[in-house]
Amino acid sequence: MFSKEDNILRLKDASRAMEICNACRYCETLCPVFPQITQFRTFDKPTLNYLSNLCHNCKGCFHGCQYAPPHEFDLNIPKTFSELRVDSYIQYAFPNILGKLFAKNGTVVSILIAVCIGLLFIVGTYFNSADSLFTAYEGKGSFFKVIPYEIMTLVSGLIFFHVIIAFIVGFRRFWTENGDKMSELKDLSLWKYAMGAAATLKHLDGGDNGHGCNHIDDRFGHSRKWFHHAVMYGFILTLISTTLAAIYHHFLGLHAPYDFDSLVVITGTLGGILMVIGCIGLTYIKIKADPIPISQKLLGMDYSFIAMLALVNITGLLLLVFREGAWMPSLLCIHLGFVLAFFLMMPYCKFVHLLYRLGALLKYAKYVRNN
Repeated sequence: MFSKEDNILRLKDASRAMEICNACRYCETLCPVFPQITQFRTFDKPTLNYLSNLCHNCKGCFHGCQYAPPHEFDLNIPKTFSELRVDSYIQYAFPNILGKLFAKNGTVVSILIAVCIGLLFIVGTYFNSADSLFTAYEGKGSFFKVIPYEIMTLVSGLIFFHVIIAFIVGFRRFWTENGDKMSELKDLSLWKYAMGAAATLKHLDGGDNGHGCNHIDDRFGHSRKWFHHAVMYGFILTLISTTLAAIYHHFLGLHAPYDFDSLVVITGTLGGILMVIGCIGLTYIKIKADPIPISQKLLGMDYSFIAMLALVNITGLLLLVFREGAWMPSLLCIHLGFVLAFFLMMPYCKFVHLLYRLGALLKYAKYVRNN
């Protein structure tokens, strides 16, 4: 996505910008980045990686900056930090070679979806018959008549452990890059601050004034924060639904599909609807946003990530509606294909910003604690 020369120039430009901001300090009340930079006199790559992941891309510093374009200093912190963040995702990815998938993100996502869906159709056909993909099934365990239970469990289990390992290694690389010790994470006060800020998206409030972000232009607003909330809490609800379904199946002997008034269906449906609403809202904001503080090179990755999230949930909701009809087997394969592709990409797509932003908030919590 970026050449080696681009990366070197970007680091020099980011360091120059931070030195100017450190002298100016006009934005000190906008977000944690600006009070944090006062602790540094020089800005090396690990420090810039940390600061770029602490940035919530609210763009308040761009619209409030007297040195932003067309000033000759040409400071554009949101654009520079968004590109540094993506560089850091590639750097921390495990295994490293998969981190390079970021360079062709949109293409890779499309290929993964196609391969996963194709494989599921093949599996469904192989273990049953071609007609079974267009046959109505009823009753408990009907999903496993399309995709055998053993195949579904084995594939999802392997992907789950891969994602967990990739997240742990990536987080460790991020956390220790500045010399921080893993043992420091035992301090519960750091988690209290970081989880509180993450759960409320505190730093999308626009700083001390609380007037929100400049997500479209120089006007302030909270819509980006609310759409992010919809996606985040929708995702949590779908995780709860999936966990409950696993408990029902493995410990209570209750097999899917579940009744419409069961907790599995209620939490999954609410989560899916929230995520679709959030994805539509975030897409609208991106389309309407001022292009200057946005890295145009990263828009493809942003749109493909939002589209993937939306498609996972739209196909899940369609499967819920048509689960007793002849389209159920095909919809099940398509939905599982999107889910499979999404989980495969989680450590290597924009989803990891959740992990590293939480890590940055934990680092910032140390600054808050000590000051």
